[in-house]
Amino acid sequence: MKNTLRKFGSAFKAEVALEAIKGIKTIAEIAQQYELHPVQVSQWKNGFLERSAEVFEKENKQREELARLQAERDELFKQIRELRFQNEWVKKTEQMSPSEHLSLIDSSDEQVPVKQQCKWLGISRSSFYYRPSGIPEADYRAMRVLDELYLEDPTRGTRRMCKELRKLGFTIGRSLTRKLMQRMRLRTIYCRPRTTCIDPAAYKFPYLLHILEITRCNQVWVADITYIPMARGYMYLFAIMDGKSRFIVGWSLSNTTATDWIIKTLNKAVKRYGAPDIINTDHESQFTSEAYVNYIKHLRHTQISMDGKGQAIDNIFIERFWRTIKHQKMYLVRPENGHQTERACSEYIDYYNSRRHHFCLGNEVPEKVYLNVLLDNK
Repeated sequence: MKNTLRKFGSAFKAEVALEAIKGIKTIAEIAQQYELHPVQVSQWKNGFLERSAEVFEKENKQREELARLQAERDELFKQIRELRFQNEWVKKTEQMSPSEHLSLIDSSDEQVPVKQQCKWLGISRSSFYYRPSGIPEADYRAMRVLDELYLEDPTRGTRRMCKELRKLGFTIGRSLTRKLMQRMRLRTIYCRPRTTCIDPAAYKFPYLLHILEITRCNQVWVADITYIPMARGYMYLFAIMDGKSRFIVGWSLSNTTATDWIIKTLNKAVKRYGAPDIINTDHESQFTSEAYVNYIKHLRHTQISMDGKGQAIDNIFIERFWRTIKHQKMYLVRPENGHQTERACSEYIDYYNSRRHHFCLGNEVPEKVYLNVLLDNK
């Protein structure tokens, strides 16, 4: 009879080994019971005992691996959530300005801290937490006096202005005087030395009124920005004047000198009265900005003219108007806030245009001269 090789499964081997481990029967009895060789039973018993510790070690490793995988999963979900939030924020902020970016930050958001929000928006946390301290009351008073001193004598520099303020009881140094004058856009008039020869090509927009005779309305408009003091603070007044009739064709009041504000006011005047042949301004950043230049160019037939460097009287018409409105109105009414300032400007400009007679106009008012000439041209 041919002997066949018996094959035993894992469950059978474990059953035999456990029976041997119990110690109730001898190895010979167990071998006889399961029809095995005693040596085979002993081997299975020893093997089971040797590998029993591996069972628990494997269980521990599986538990550790599971914990690691769960941690990786949680981290991936966190990254996905952050990327989703970041993608949504980027879509919202592509066309926004820095100030609008700051308005999006939500300090009460528990899911996304302020630090992460600032990182996504590309701004520093300090810019979010920064709060302007404001201008001291003493500086407001000094600025009011500086404006009066400048109108009295625009040739005073920071040194002389500082001395005048000290005579009036102000405790102030030259550095602060310079800072306040810069904030008010006050520029001392004096003859500047020319130590270098500047390339004429650098002047994109020269002064066009040197030898020009202004003979009609809407031939030349002159525009400028000035500082208007209030009881607490200040505003900026932008005005556009017709060079022939002295008629104020447009004006606006603001607490900042943004270029958009200039363009909006100018556009309103153009729509109402038509575009001039030439518009003359100074070299302030608002008038040399790309947005302003592009707006003037789109008017097609309007040329840009800018004051010559060091020429105090190139824009004399509008400069004289600043002195007039401040001495005859603003310094008398002393407005408390922006609403009162706007009302005072509106009242005086209306009076200036329609009821104040000018000697240079044959004792006529600017509005009558301007509108009559326009009607005649039509």
